[in-house]
Parts: sequence; structure tokens; C-alpha cells
Amino acid sequence: MDLEQNLHAKIKCLNETLWDGKGSYKKVTAWLNNFEEDEKIHALYLLSQCIYFNDFQIKQLLISIYRDFFKYPHIASIRRSNGNTLDEIIIKREYEKIINNTRFVCVGNPSESSARLMGDFRKENNLPKPLFISEFQISSCPKEVENFVFLDDICGSGNQMVKYTKDVIPLIKSSFPKAKTYYFLLLGTTDGKDFIRKNTNIDVVDSVLELDNSFKAFHLDSRAFKSVPAEIDINKIQVFTGKNGKRLMSSIFQRIDPVIDHWDLHYLCERDKFGYMDGQYLIAFSHNTPDNTLPVLWYNEDIVTWNSIFKRANKIY
Repeated sequence: MDLEQNLHAKIKCLNETLWDGKGSYKKVTAWLNNFEEDEKIHALYLLSQCIYFNDFQIKQLLISIYRDFFKYPHIASIRRSNGNTLDEIIIKREYEKIINNTRFVCVGNPSESSARLMGDFRKENNLPKPLFISEFQISSCPKEVENFVFLDDICGSGNQMVKYTKDVIPLIKSSFPKAKTYYFLLLGTTDGKDFIRKNTNIDVVDSVLELDNSFKAFHLDSRAFKSVPAEIDINKIQVFTGKNGKRLMSSIFQRIDPVIDHWDLHYLCERDKFGYMDGQYLIAFSHNTPDNTLPVLWYNEDIVTWNSIFKRANKIY
């Protein structure tokens, strides 16, 4: 079996077991037709290295966030405050007080990924609906609220969360001076989480999975290219994904700002040709694809004809 057949076989297996049907042969073929003939085998290899989180995996991550980052630490604190008690009645009573004085807050617009995750988070962890609010409801919360928990799927650079919380966290700190704030993620980079810790007053920032530089497609430590077949040229992949990435991102930036300055456009396209802030990730979720993943995988606009493999929902500003 030659390399192309091997790669198609691997993707077929991934599609049938993990990718929720996102990588059918027909869809993969349509995606490959975005590229030149001599690029296709390299694009196919790149696709075979993608990490896709299906519904089941995401639900398990959401269970882990609540159990390991919130519930268990609070139960441990309850036990310490009560002489290391193992009395289930005491623990349950005190934990109910904590959870009733907690609010889970959607990050950003209610139509975005965080809100979708919140719905699954609530159902998987059997939490009452009134505990879930939008940022606009924070000021009307009871003064007894002592925990505000923000939930998101991925943090790359950390820039977006810092911008989002510029007004929200000060509001919480001024209106609820004794309350703690939490930002929990399915996936987060070491640098991104540190950036948030240094540039916000969020008390706890954590993720179930940590993304180091090995998850960046073209980093020297990239796990995607640790052991590549002789037929695969890493530099070639970097060149054509970058070239196409710039073209695709250009269409997005010009849609957002039709009168954007030429030099600003050039800078932004160069910065984001491998994903937002040079993310370089090969990651997709069942509910959406992060913008710090390579644009050649997710681009889904009407301006440039392009067949995506893992679609990203358009944001209309």
C-alpha cells in the first residue's frame, strides 16, 4: 500500500471512530481539490495529524472541569474547615451553600461557543438552570454570590479573554468584593494562561489539557512532524498553507472592514496566516473550529471558493 492509500486509510479510521463523519472520502477529496496536484499528498498528511474532539470527549472534559477544578477543591476545603470530617451530611449541606452562591457566566455573546458549552456543562453536571447567567446579569445577582465561573473551549494567546474581561472582572470585584473568579478551559496554552493571570484579576485560571509548543504545526518541537515519511516535505506544507492562509484571511479582514488600510491588511494576514496570532494548531471541536487553527482547514466564507474540512462558524460583526 502506497503512502496516499495509507493516509486515506488512517483518515477513514479516524472518521469512523473519532471525527463524527467530518472526514468522509467525498469531503476529504473536495478539500484536497483546494490545492495544486503536487501539494495534495502533503495536505493529506497534514490532515492526518489533526486532533478532533467529538461530542463525547467534550462532555468528558466538561465533567472533569466541574469535578476536578471546582467541586473537589471546595469539598476538600469543607472537610478541612470541619476537622477533616468524612460526614457526608455536613459535606453535602455546606457544598449546597457554595453551589447556590455560584454563578456560571457565558464568555462573550450568547450565540458563541461558550454559551453552547455552558448548556452541555449544565446537563452533564446536573446543575440548576438559574445558576447560569450572561455578563449582563452579573450586576443583578444576589450579594451573597461568592463564585463567578467563566467557561471556554480554548485559550491560545489569551488576548481575547483579557479584552473581554476588561470591564467584567472590575465590575465583579467592585460589586462582590469577597467573590472569587474562575476561568476554566477545555484546552489552554501555557503562555496564554500566564498572559491572562498577569493581565486580569481572575483568581483561578486552569485547563484540563495544556497545549505546549509541540501542538504548533511548524514549531521545531512539532509532534505532527516528529517522524515523517520521506515523500513529505515539511517546508512545502508550510509554504502553501501560509500562502493560502494569507489569501483566506485577507477576505475575512476585508469583509469586516471594507476600507482597511493596505499595510494593516498585510500585517494582519501575515500574523494570522497560520491561525489567529500565529496559532498553528491542528485542532477542531464538534461544535466549532478555533480561529487559531490553520485557516486552510476551517475557512467557510462566501468570498473565496474554498472547501473546508472542519468548518468554523462565520462571525458577522
